Amino acid sequence: MAHCAGAYSTFYRWLIFFGLVVFGAFAAFHHDLFAALFGTDNSYLSAVILALFLIASLDAGRRAWRLGNELCTAMQLSQRAQTKQLLFEHKRDEDLLRFVDAESGDSFAHHHVLLLANKTVQHGTLCSQDLLLERLETTLGRGHETGWFIADLMIRLGLLGTVIGFIFMLGSVAHVSSVDIHALQQLLTNMSGGMRIALYTTLTGLGAGILLGFQYRLLDSAVDRLMAEIIELAEVHITSQLRRLLEV
Repeated sequence: MAHCAGAYSTFYRWLIFFGLVVFGAFAAFHHDLFAALFGTDNSYLSAVILALFLIASLDAGRRAWRLGNELCTAMQLSQRAQTKQLLFEHKRDEDLLRFVDAESGDSFAHHHVLLLANKTVQHGTLCSQDLLLERLETTLGRGHETGWFIADLMIRLGLLGTVIGFIFMLGSVAHVSSVDIHALQQLLTNMSGGMRIALYTTLTGLGAGILLGFQYRLLDSAVDRLMAEIIELAEVHITSQLRRLLEV
C-alpha cells in the first residue's frame, strides 16, 4: 500500500494525542484528583463536561480513521489515473457513465469524479466543477461543526459552573444571622465550597474545550488535504480521460 503512505497520519496523530490524554487522566486518578473534583462539584457540571469530552473525542478518532480511508482511496484513484488505467466507461445504451470495475468503493472521491464525468457527458463539453467542489467541501466537513459546537459548549458549561459557584457563595452569606467566631468559620467553609465549584468547573470546561478543539483542528487539516487530493485528481488526471470520451 505504498500509494497510501501518509494517508492515516491524522489518525496516528489523534491516537498519540488521545494516548497522552488517557495517561494524564490516569495520573489524575492516581493522585485522587477525580475524587476531589466529583466530591466537591455539587452542580455535577464537571461530570457532564468530562462525559461530553470522552464521547466527542472517540467520535473524532472515528472521523480521523474515516478520513484516512477516504484519502487512501483518492490516492489509489490518482495512481490508476496516472498509469492511464480507465476509471469509467460510457456504454451506448446508457446515458450515464459508470466505473469500469464493480469493486470501486463508495467514497467521496468516487462520487465527485463520477458526478464530474456525468456532468461533462451531459453538457457535451468540459465543465467547471466549482459547484461540485462546494458540494464536496460541505459534505466532507459535515459533522465537524457539531464538534466545534460541543467544544464551545463545554467552555460555556464551565463558565456556567462559575456562576453557580458564586451563587453558592452568596447563598452562604445570606444565611448568616450573627457574627461570631463559629459563624465566621462556617461562613468561610461554605464560601470555599462555592469557590471550589466555580474553579473546578471552569478549569474542567476550559481544559476539555481546548483539548477537543485541538482534535477537530486535526480533522479540519485532514479535510483540507483530502480536498486538495481530489481536486488534483479531477483537474489533472481525470480531464484527459473525459476529453477522450467526448471525442469518441
